[in-house]
Amino acid sequence: MAKIFDERDHAVVMVNNVPVLIVKYNGKFYAMDARCPHMGCGVLSEVQDGHIAVCPLHKAKFDVLTGDMVSQPIVMPERQCEFNRELHPPLKRYDVRVSPEGLLEIDI
Repeated sequence: MAKIFDERDHAVVMVNNVPVLIVKYNGKFYAMDARCPHMGCGVLSEVQDGHIAVCPLHKAKFDVLTGDMVSQPIVMPERQCEFNRELHPPLKRYDVRVSPEGLLEIDI
């Protein structure tokens, strides 16, 4: 698994039916929930500046290093369905290790 990061710096994988974003940043691996807490529908798969995950739906941004939201979602207030939930950042982060076999181990 760690070998795929020779050619890219992030990937979304399913671990125990949970979408997890894994990012390799400055030689270390970081993992966090890949669902935006705004509406729970976007998988965070775009990464900017090496460690900022972006929701594809409303462009909320989260720091993979901390799980903190660094930019609020862009919503249309007149559409109640776009902001009908409380935000509950930070996103859950997970510890990541590389096994001797080169596999990533994620503690969920």
